[in-house]
Formats: sequence, structure tokens, C-alpha cells
Amino acid sequence: MAKDNLTSLLSQLNIHLSQDEHSHVEQTCVKLLDSGCEEPADVFRRCLVAVIQQDKYQRALHYLKKFKHIDEKFGRRFALEKLYVYYKLNRSEEFNTLYKKVVTDDLDTVLQKDIESLRGILHVRAQYCYKNGLYEEAFKIYQHLASHNEKNQDSQIELACNERVPLSAATELINKSSLVTPIDGSSYDLLFNESFILTSLGKYNEAIELLEKALQAATSEGYQNDINTIRLQLSFVLQMMGETRKSKEILKSLLKELEATSPFYLICQNNLNSLVDFSKYNTNFNLLLREINVERSNTFNLQTFTYEQWSNIQRNILFLRLFNNVKIHSQDSILSKTADKYSKLVDNVTLESYKTQAKKLYHHTTKTILSGTEGSVIGLLLLTIQLLIIEKEWENAIRIGELFLNENWTSSFETFHDSQAIVCYILFELYKIKGRNHSKSILLKKLASVRTQLSERIQKNLPFWKHVGFELLSMGNIKESKALLKELSRFGNDKEDEIIDRIVSSSSLDIAQGINLVRDIDVNELIQLGAKPLESSAKRSKNSTINKVQKRKILELKNKRKIKRVEKFLQGRDASKLPDPERWLPLKDRTTYRPKKKLQGGKQTQGGAMNKKSEQALDISKKGKPAANKKAKNKKKGRK
Repeated sequence: MAKDNLTSLLSQLNIHLSQDEHSHVEQTCVKLLDSGCEEPADVFRRCLVAVIQQDKYQRALHYLKKFKHIDEKFGRRFALEKLYVYYKLNRSEEFNTLYKKVVTDDLDTVLQKDIESLRGILHVRAQYCYKNGLYEEAFKIYQHLASHNEKNQDSQIELACNERVPLSAATELINKSSLVTPIDGSSYDLLFNESFILTSLGKYNEAIELLEKALQAATSEGYQNDINTIRLQLSFVLQMMGETRKSKEILKSLLKELEATSPFYLICQNNLNSLVDFSKYNTNFNLLLREINVERSNTFNLQTFTYEQWSNIQRNILFLRLFNNVKIHSQDSILSKTADKYSKLVDNVTLESYKTQAKKLYHHTTKTILSGTEGSVIGLLLLTIQLLIIEKEWENAIRIGELFLNENWTSSFETFHDSQAIVCYILFELYKIKGRNHSKSILLKKLASVRTQLSERIQKNLPFWKHVGFELLSMGNIKESKALLKELSRFGNDKEDEIIDRIVSSSSLDIAQGINLVRDIDVNELIQLGAKPLESSAKRSKNSTINKVQKRKILELKNKRKIKRVEKFLQGRDASKLPDPERWLPLKDRTTYRPKKKLQGGKQTQGGAMNKKSEQALDISKKGKPAANKKAKNKKKGRK
């Protein structure tokens, strides 16, 4: 192409850039690249930006393949745009490979250097981490960006929102580092993100207050998409509170307003279906799967949903298919592998009784544990224990849990995984139900050996070892409990471990201090959740926890019923006549028994009484010999 044509194309590119005509910018850039322009890297970067502005990420991927020679030579100059395309398409392998090329150091080193040239790449990395469930890394990056924003490169409100986003999925991160950005009530986006954190913490009333303020602010500004998003979250919080009627009203109104092709419409429809009380015995799961439109949900993938949302959707769909007796394909997750094995072991998940299912899984899981405890065995074990608990087969549930731990701890306590901690939690509760204090003390001794050999790894699972410390306290092992809790107090948060500090300290608690410690605890909510007092199970009855007053009332009721039955039996009977004292003896052993006079020997039953005449009649030695010349009577003559 002539030089003047290239010049005209460049001038057109500048005009389209000034007018934000992204489609024309894209076309012009492609023509320039095909013609062989002097600055291919800059033109190709502008082409990628134009395609990104149109949300056409597959087309950007096509251009990366088409102009591969430019990418190989000048790839680092438009690495940010490439990372963003890979992030939006959820191409994890390509994203991580490119990110490691651009950012060669680890995250902590990069954040210490405070490299401004990587600020945009860190933004994309944080968004990628959040989408893929790496919440701690995302939170760390956003905090760094918020605390190093002196030149106002980014909006302070956006940084505040981004900093709070990972906390909605992992609220425990707030204990490691406090928020850098303050709350600003004038921004409904910030109020919306703050309500997510409160919802995750279970503070639904406070979350609703913030959502209503955010809804009012968004309505005044007229952003319909934001209004719909806030209303959808409001319906979810109301659903979590049990306000199903209000939640249904919001969802139905949203379905009338939204387009049927939008992702919001599908989410609202599925949330409305979740308010229906389903039963595996009388629900048409084929119809239900068609209503929730599984195929269309899969098309959105992680472009629309976060990692946690997408995982929840896939888990729910898997359970619906399982109870619909559809073949489950085993994938990488433990849940899919467990459901696959479960569907193969059980003939009919819906119709077969829990007792039969528990029996089948108990025998299969026992054999599997003896073969090894790695991989998805923990999923199969938890399902088996759940079925055994439903059938109240406590001993089998304890037995198979102990087998799992013993197989892990046969050689030595080299490792202690989360799966072992989960089984220990379950065994502690089962021991409490069955009153097996001796078994609990044995488990606590084994855990003491684990803690001794793996003392450097105790920080990785602080909540579990705190639970062990309180279990020791409930068993009366005060010295060991204090030693363990004292060791754990070095790693915990000051506010969180105030009770532990009181236990570890030698000073005793007075009533005022005790009230101050439990002031914020909602006792009614704990009772509704099924919490029970922390006490030694030896104090409780093995059968039930009925108190003495209730036992006395039950005994009195039994006696009254017994008296009524006796009175009913004696109605119409002569009270003066006493019952026969020999009524419990066999008839032939009673004094009033008289055998019949004429008893034929051949008709006598086995074990029956027999008189002397009958006995003599059976004695063959006393019978006379028949006469030799005696003719048989009535003998017929043969024909002549």
C-alpha cells in the first residue's frame, strides 16, 4: 500500500480514537497491521483496547493468534491488555504463564518494591484472584493499592469497594489486617459492598439497613442496572432471614421488569425456585432441571459468577441430578467423586431406604479405608457417617471414624490434614452423645502426641486446636488445657482470645467479668442452631437427658395405665373366686388331671399320657400265637 494510504489510515485512527468509535478503531488497526505499519506494537495495543471496550474477548483472542509474530516480538508492551483478555475468558493457564513472565518476583517482594509500572497488572491480578477463590491474595493486593494511592491514580471509592470485595467471601481476613479505606455513606457502591460483609457475618438487619440506603441513592441517580442488583441482594438477605413472602415479592417484580435473556433474569428465577419446599419423594426433578435452565447457566460460567457462586450452582445441580438418578460423571472435586460412587453403590437413591443405603456404604467405605485414606475417601466417609447418624447407628459411625484415624496414624504422626481434623470434630460429638468419656480421653491423648510431633504446624489450624483445648477442659484436664491454650494464644487475635487469656491466667473470673465476656452472645440463636452446654457427658444419662421430675411423672403415668388394664380385665368376673394356683403347670402335671379310659395305642400322640391297659395292648410278648388250622374267614374263591 502506498505511503499516503498509510497516512490517511493513521489520521482516521486518530479521529476514531477522539470520537470513541471503538468498532472503527478496530477495523482501522487491522488494516494498518495487514499493511505493515511502522509501529505495529502500538497499533496492535490500540486494537486490543478497542476490542476490550466492545466486550468482544474471543475476537481479541483471534487477533492474538492472527498476529502471533507481533505478539512474540512486542508482547510485553501490551501485556496488561492480554492479561485482561485471559482474565475475562477465564483462561487460567495462559493468564498464570504470562503473569509469571511479567512479574518474576513473588507477591510480597513486588509489594515491598512498590513498582508503579505494575499497578494496572496488579489490578487485573487481584480481580483474577477474586474470581478464582484466591481471596487472601486479592485482599493483600487491594490493601497495597489503597495504601499507596498518594498520586490519586485510582478512585478512592473504587479502591474502598475493591478492598471489601474479598471480605464478603472470606470474613476471617479482617482479623489479619484492618481495612485501609474508611466507609463513606455518600457512595451507594461502598454501602452495597459493606452489606455483603455484614451478610457473611450473619448480621442481616444491619445489612438490610445499608441496602435500603444504597437502593435509595441508586434510585435517585437512575442507574437501573445497579438498582436491580441491589434489589436482588435485598431479596437474598430477606430469604436468609426467613422473610420468604417479602423475598418472593421482590423477585416476582424483578422478573416482570428484566429481559428474559439477561443473566439477572435467570438468577431471579432460580432464587424464586429455591423458595419452594422440595422433597425427593414427590418432586419431578426432570421438570425442575428444565425450569432452572442448566444449559444456559453453564454458558455464563465465571464471566458472570464469582468462584464461590459458580461452585454453589454446580453443587446444587449435581445434587438435583443425583436425586433424579442421572449418571454422575466423576470430576476433580471430592463431591463429584463421592456422588459418582454413591450412585453406583445404591440401586435407587430416591426409593431405597436409608437403612439399606447406610449398610451398603458402611461395608464399602470400610474396605476403601483399609486400602488407603488418600484422595476422595473423606467424602465417602462423611456421607457414610451421615447415613448412619440418620439411622441412629451411633456405634458404627464411631467405629468407621476411628478406623479412618487409625489408618492415618498407623506408622507415625507425620502429617495432620484437614480431613483428620473433621473426623475428630465428628468423633467428639458422637462420644458426647453416647457418653463415651474413655474413648474421648484416648483420642485426646493421641492428639497430644500429634501436637508434640507437629508443633510447628499448629498455627495452620488454630480453631481445631482451640476446640481440643476446650474438650480437655470439659474432661477436667485443666493443666493440659491451659498449656495448649497458652501456646495458641501467641498466634491469635487479642479480641478473639480474651476468653482464652482469662482461662490461661491464674486469676479467677468474677461475675461481672463473666457477664462482660458473654454480653454480645445471642443465647436464643445458639439454642435454635442446636448448641448444647459444654459439660462432661458423665453427668448425663446414657439414654436421655430427662430430669428427675419428668421421670417421676412418666412412672406415675405408667402405673395408672397398668391399674386401668387390670380393672378392665376383671370386669364381669367373680372376685371371691381365686385363680387356680396350678394354672401355669401343664395339664398332665395338675392334680385334677384324669386320663380318658378308652385310649387306643395307635392313636396316642407323642408324649401323651397312657393307662396300663393300653400299655399291655402294645406288649407283643404277651400276645397268643395264632392257630395253624384256623381258616381265614370270607376268603373268596377264584374262577374255575
